[in-house]
Amino acid sequence: MNNFGCLPKQYTNPRQALFSVIPVPYDLTSTYGAGSRRGPAAILEASANMELFDEQLLQETYLCGIHTDDVLEVDARGPKYMVESVYRRTKKHLRAKRVPVLLGGEHSVSFGAFRAVHEVHPHLTVLHLDAHADLRDSYQKSPFSHACVARRMADLSPLVQVGIRSISSEDNRFLEHATHIKTFTADHIHSTPSWQEAALPLLQGEVYLTLDLDVFDPSIMPATGTPEPNGLSWRDVTLFLAAVSRQARIVGFDVVELAPLPGIVAPDFLTAKLIYHVMGLISRSR
Repeated sequence: MNNFGCLPKQYTNPRQALFSVIPVPYDLTSTYGAGSRRGPAAILEASANMELFDEQLLQETYLCGIHTDDVLEVDARGPKYMVESVYRRTKKHLRAKRVPVLLGGEHSVSFGAFRAVHEVHPHLTVLHLDAHADLRDSYQKSPFSHACVARRMADLSPLVQVGIRSISSEDNRFLEHATHIKTFTADHIHSTPSWQEAALPLLQGEVYLTLDLDVFDPSIMPATGTPEPNGLSWRDVTLFLAAVSRQARIVGFDVVELAPLPGIVAPDFLTAKLIYHVMGLISRSR
């Protein structure tokens, strides 16, 4: 398996790396388009072909060290067991003082990484970029479905959602009474240039970032299980994350739900570049 960025060995030593990349090829609870289990491999392959100089940050982020862990073996017993496996793997990297970077796979796996990070940083806020609210308490008889991941995180931490444009009636009922959750819909973002002025004060201190790639518009990110129209642009997302990184400390993140399309590599490349850019924002802030 290639390491992230296809880096020389001196920049992948886990004892010296700032980041640990954890590939999790799991999509057992996907309910529409499957294939996100192939996402981590596609991201790693694409990352080997990107420039390692970040033209937005004017830096070579890989110099801080990026370790790529072995692919996490899938536990087919169900999402509860897979979440626990992700939790244990993430915990290992946190003990070594590395920033965990989870590559999905479906969104359900994010809760395992978040729970491990939350134990180390119990006062963090979750920044959730997604097309879907994912606030059901249970879905298809599982509280650990991909449709419940934000609800499980909100059980433990304040939650700021960005880019939402698909909400179930159950999500909506929960949001009416959930004072620790603030949701910025895609419509609001597109129509309100000053929306960040309301969002950024909610994201101070320590932040865990969970990013479902369907937050992007399908015109630039068609390779997801449930692509929703009216999404965000590359510029929308990267400028917002840059602003977040200037006033908060991102202590871990995941990027999930890439379902690669045969013969179309642009979504894979976008994902790899986004992950590298977020690493750059984190390393710059430190």
